[in-house]
Amino acid sequence: MATQIPESNDPARDRHQIQTLILAVAILSMVLLAVILTVTAVSWFNQFAFLHFPLGFYLLAQGLLFFIAAMAFWFIRLQERIDLARSENEGMG
Repeated sequence: MATQIPESNDPARDRHQIQTLILAVAILSMVLLAVILTVTAVSWFNQFAFLHFPLGFYLLAQGLLFFIAAMAFWFIRLQERIDLARSENEGMG
């Protein structure tokens, strides 16, 4: 017996959910890519110094945390735009 996906009666909600999913996947992909690249290149970064610390160590200790926090704020900003666009479209309907 195959499970059928119920069809939605609200295409605006579906569009909102798809936009939110795409945004979340994009942000998470960028964060994971940054983590992977930094971890794999840490020995190369350690050839350089920043504030008397090896650069690779500094990027892992501070840089990635700053980047992840910035991406979280950017996600929230973009998500609010998506939510605002949906609420404006619902008000017109």
